Amino acid sequence: MPVVTHYEPIQLTLQTDQVRDIPRGTKGGVVIIFNRIEVVNRLRKEYVYDTLLNYGIHYDKTWINDKIHHEINQFCSSHSLQQVYIDMFDQIDERMREALQGDCTRYAPGVGIISVRVTKPTILDTIKQNYEQMSEERTKSGEIVLDHPDEPALA
Repeated sequence: MPVVTHYEPIQLTLQTDQVRDIPRGTKGGVVIIFNRIEVVNRLRKEYVYDTLLNYGIHYDKTWINDKIHHEINQFCSSHSLQQVYIDMFDQIDERMREALQGDCTRYAPGVGIISVRVTKPTILDTIKQNYEQMSEERTKSGEIVLDHPDEPALA
């Protein structure tokens, strides 16, 4: 007769895992830090046994924490600071959700990724000041163009 020797409660409702302080390098070599990434997920009841059998009670470390580190690294290393910090920042949440869910669907089908929230990365103050200065200069040149509407716009 089997005897229960250990008990672990498993959450089947929505839960939010936080991955903190993720330093990553961009394609240009600039190091940025993602202070917090939140992943809203759920383990489906019918997959509890298989998921725990295959990945243990800390399945979320494998499929969320470690996977976020990997996917953020892939994204940052293939994009410039401008792309990560400004141009494509609004796409990171969905890209991370799709990447996580894709692997979970394939290897851990009971883990559902509901959403991912990525905070704006932190960059060194000197780099941030350069970006602010460039933005100011663009604004000034835009004001100059507005002051002279007869002149052709700069491309």
